[in-house]
Amino acid sequence: MEMTVNLTGRMKAWIEAMGCHLCVATPRGEPFVVLGRYAQVTADDEVAFALAKDEAKVIAPALSENPRVAFGVSRQGGIRAAYQFKGTGRFLHEGEVVDRVVAWAKEEKGIDTAAILSVHLTELYCTKPGYEAGQRLDGMSPDELDAWERQRWKDVPGKRA
Repeated sequence: MEMTVNLTGRMKAWIEAMGCHLCVATPRGEPFVVLGRYAQVTADDEVAFALAKDEAKVIAPALSENPRVAFGVSRQGGIRAAYQFKGTGRFLHEGEVVDRVVAWAKEEKGIDTAAILSVHLTELYCTKPGYEAGQRLDGMSPDELDAWERQRWKDVPGKRA
């Protein structure tokens, strides 16, 4: 059963400030991982990643066979933003989102974007060590998830230039 993921303000800030490790796999289970250095939350349940040519080339063959994508926040985010996000990915080639993400990725990170990977989120898991590890969070309402998160973390990262 597919649930709805509603990213909290804290999750959005971590994703956009830290980038993410993007994971895809072939139908045979061969994994491929790239670093999505620039991410922009485009809806409460959607994230767009600006990928350079070599980054897109690594995941494109597997993604064409299996559109499932999992990602986690990079750098210190593995501990401070302890979530695994899962959803369906597709490459976007034109439109307002593409124009905006390409421009901001160049300005903020110097990325020459070859592809925009848009991930529609359908699953959310806690990866915080301890008894909550693996807990599925996408069944919570936005208010429940926000309250759950506020009990556990206080920090919200700022974007780095």
